[in-house]
Amino acid sequence: MDLHWIQKARDFAKHAHGAQLRKYTAVPYWHHLEEVANILLRHTANPQLVAAGWLHDTLEDTTTTFRQLVDEFDQTIAELVLEVTDVSRPEHGNREMRKRLDRQYLAGASAFGQMIKCADTISNTKDIAEHDHGFARKHYIPEKAELVPMLVNAKQFCYPLWRAAFDEVEKAKYALAA
Repeated sequence: MDLHWIQKARDFAKHAHGAQLRKYTAVPYWHHLEEVANILLRHTANPQLVAAGWLHDTLEDTTTTFRQLVDEFDQTIAELVLEVTDVSRPEHGNREMRKRLDRQYLAGASAFGQMIKCADTISNTKDIAEHDHGFARKHYIPEKAELVPMLVNAKQFCYPLWRAAFDEVEKAKYALAA
């Protein structure tokens, strides 16, 4: 496996996210990116996919542009990041409407794009369910419970990863219901 893309993406993501911290744990944000990349690495040897896992939040959460990703990496990696970047904006309505729009967009993503979203869901679900029961119960877990079944391309291409995302959401749903 060519580790060049992965190492370059790791360095780029750490720099782009700078001093950002995880909301609930106050650890450097790049730990989440590393976890997503490692989850993907356990399920694929595709260095572009793992690199995109490192970069998956750069368009949403930093000043990085799509053009910068293309220039720094390649069109494939940049497009994978774009596939998992939320398309909704506050002007698109309330949270329910925005999340519905994002789910519809993700349902059309490639198998690789949906694999990134599965890995991201696994990572985020654990943190949110553990640290913000109210938000998790009311919003996050029900939203992910609707999203994961729509990720049919990932389910068909890499069932173990899709199943891990599904199981993580189900586990959180039952833990929060108790």
